[in-house]
Formats: sequence, C-alpha cells, structure tokens
Amino acid sequence: MSARDLGRHDVIVIGTGGAGICTAIEAAAAGASVLLVEKQDRIGGMLHIANGEFSGAGTRRQRERGIDDDPERHFQDVLRLSHGKADRKLAWKSVQLQGRTVDWLDEQGFDFHPDTPGLIFGHEVYSVPRTYWGTRAGLSVLEPLRRRLDEQIDAGRARLLLRTRVTGTVVDDGGRVPGVTAAGPGGDLVAHGGAVVLATGGYDANPGLRNRFLPPGCEDALIGCLPHATGDGLELAMRLGADVSHDGHFIPVMGLIPDPDHPGFAVDYREAFIEVAPAYRKPYEIWVNARGERFVAEDTTSPEHRERALLEQPGIAMHIVWDRPIAETAEPLLRNVAGDWNRERMLAELDRGRWIAAADTLEELAGKLGVDPAGLKAGVERYNAAVRAGHDEDFGRTTLPAPIERPPFYGITTVGASILSRDGVRVNEDLAVLDSSGRPIPGLYAVGEILGNNVFAGDNYVGGMSVTPAMTLGRWLGGRLATELSTSPTS
Repeated sequence: MSARDLGRHDVIVIGTGGAGICTAIEAAAAGASVLLVEKQDRIGGMLHIANGEFSGAGTRRQRERGIDDDPERHFQDVLRLSHGKADRKLAWKSVQLQGRTVDWLDEQGFDFHPDTPGLIFGHEVYSVPRTYWGTRAGLSVLEPLRRRLDEQIDAGRARLLLRTRVTGTVVDDGGRVPGVTAAGPGGDLVAHGGAVVLATGGYDANPGLRNRFLPPGCEDALIGCLPHATGDGLELAMRLGADVSHDGHFIPVMGLIPDPDHPGFAVDYREAFIEVAPAYRKPYEIWVNARGERFVAEDTTSPEHRERALLEQPGIAMHIVWDRPIAETAEPLLRNVAGDWNRERMLAELDRGRWIAAADTLEELAGKLGVDPAGLKAGVERYNAAVRAGHDEDFGRTTLPAPIERPPFYGITTVGASILSRDGVRVNEDLAVLDSSGRPIPGLYAVGEILGNNVFAGDNYVGGMSVTPAMTLGRWLGGRLATELSTSPTS
C-alpha cells in the first residue's frame, strides 16, 4: 500500500521539545506553513522532567532587580566554565540572543519563581545571577510554548502529528532533502517541504548508541532521561552522511538512584534524588567507593570537583553511609522538585528499604552495598577520628558534624548518570547539517540537543546552556527559514 501524501509544507519540524516547538512557532508566525511530527503522544520532550533552568543576560527582570549584566559577560562566563571548549561561534550566536528569549517568555506570561534571576549551585556558578526557573520546573517552560503553538495550529499555519515516527527522508536528484517519510496510527506517510528541521533531542536512552560516544570506563553510567530519547534524528542524519562530533567529553550527573525495576535507568528524579550540593543541604554522611574508601570532601563547594572525582571511581559509583543518629538529626538526604521529602518520609523510607540498605554492623552493610567490608570499616573509623580531631587531613572536609558509630547503619548507592547527549550532528552558523566533508546537506537543519551539549558547554555543565540555546536558536531558525522560503523563487 502506498504512503499517504500529506502534501507540501514550507517547514517540516521533527520533534516537539523546546527546540522544535520554538522553531515551529516562529516559522508559522512569520507566515510559513509548518508540519510538526512527534513520535510520542504528547509534546514537550524532556521538559516534562527537566528542571527547566534557562539563562540570559541584560533582561528586564535583571534590570528591575538592579543586576548589571550583558551578553558579552555571559559569554565570557560560558567560556570560563566550559574551559574554552564550547563552540565559540554557535555559543555566541545563542548567548547574544538569550536575554531576548527570557524577555519573550516573560511576555508570554511565564510563571517565574520569585527567586529569579538567581545563582544555581548544582553547576559551577555564574559571576552574576542570570539563571531563571519556574514554579513548576520544566512544565513552567512548556506551558507558554504550548499556548503559542496552539495559536498557530488554530490559525491553520501549523499542523501537529502525534504518535508518528519519522522513518526516513526524501532526497531529490540534487541531494536536497525536501521531505520525510513516517509511520503513524493510520499507516505510512510522506510529506514534502522547503526545509526539514531535526529537533529530535538526544540519544541517552539508547545505551548502544550512547556508549559509542562515552569515554572508556563510563559505560555503567545510569540513564537519567526519559526513555524516548533514543537518537532517532541522529541516526537519520548519519544515514544521510552527516558529520557527527566525537569529543570524548563526559561529566556525570551525581545523586541519581539506580532503579531496581528498570536496570540501567535511574529512579525518576521527580520522585527522588540524593542532594549532594552543600549549598542546599549540610552533609552529615560520607561517600565511599567500592573499596570502602572516601575519595573527595563531601562538602566541596565545586560541583565539577566532585563530579570529576566520581569519574575516577570504579563503575562511576559511590555509596553514601550514615547511622541512626544522623537519620534523626540531618535534613532529609532525599529530595525532589516538589520538596515533599520531610524527615518523617525519610525515616519511613529507611524502613521501606527500596533503595536504602540497613544493617547492624558496618561489615553487614558493606555486604549489602557490594563494598569491601574491611575498607568500609577502616574508612568510617578514619572519618570518625577526623570528626573528633576537628580536622580532615585526607580531603580537607570542614563540615564534620557527627561521627558515624551508632547502629543501625544505612547506605545508598548512587551511580553517575547521563541525562543529556554530549555529542551530536555538526552544523554551520545557519544550523544547516554538514556532511563529512563539511558541506551543508541541502534542505536539512538541526537544532536543540541533537547538536550535543558540548557545543554550548564544552566539557562541563554550564547553567541554562541546554534548554536556552534550544529555544533561542529554534526561534532564530524558524524565523530565518520562513523569511528565506518566502523569498525563494521555488517557494
């Protein structure tokens, strides 16, 4: 049976995360006819679980709070935090426009958290407050985007296909990509257009593909993203001969919990994650590796320092150990975005035993955690001696509130996780996908996480430099394609 022809659209956008939605909104608002294709039954991609933090300089919100900032200072911070390894041209292209994206979201009625703009301590911090977030994390971002997209759909300028997976591309005799093939609830489809935009997100939920890009020894990294992130767009681009980066950068997200019901994946961090940042919670526990040895000061204020220390541990895993008095004294070790992990819930979780092991001796606890018993016992004793002395000569930890000595003893394992793709397709400054010889593949563009986060963050995490470039460059690309197609003699 032949594929059903969906006709011609000026712009075909594959994927409806922040990048795809913003591309579609701006293209349609500028007069282009847009087709959006989404394999899931809802739009939003990772915004459903993301913290939704975005960044921008020189915004109205900064000025209202007396914060002096501009894109050039933002860019210098990006270069500093990325160790100079971000793509200067693409990072600057985004950074110089990100303040406008923040103001645009403001105009759309974005529900800013009252603490914004602020500094975020889960990553190395900016020099001034220029990070924003909403009261409902990533869903706060999705809400105004959904409204604007619905306006374009209702006006007949955009069409959305859900539960439709792109299966291939249409390539003409000149090597141009003027369309796509897809499979949806009603069967096979084909659509033609003036431009095809890959906004399909990352590949981290596809271990076979992800591990091709990870450095050796990082294959045990937990998957912390949603399972739809399987790299479909990246594989499609590679089949067309697209060039793909392979930088070898990886820095783990810390504090995610292995899901016992879904091997290789992390517990959804909307339910629970381990708070490792001392800016948000005073640490009482110790962190040990498989040998039972501490490997970093648990109160270090540098996220990058602790993340790179974790990279050096077997299986990029660590085990957090504490005792009953700490459980009854410290703030809850587990957190989530909703903020509903109070001490009572934490104590109940100790008894529930889903993720947390309990034992009457350190040796027994070590057995449950898969840690060397003698090493753990020696490590705890050495830490307790540091507490009594008021000085940690091994790692320089200064927060030494209490020894770990009264059973029951508790432990939880956490493994470094990947939540976004570091590598991706190579594009030029117009976001046209490049082939292996560096030439643009005519008609094919890419935006968002499919480019790889290294482009905007180098070998590190940089606050807001994931979702903001996706939205910002998506808006820029959508407007540019609409203008270009309206003046093209073949449009």
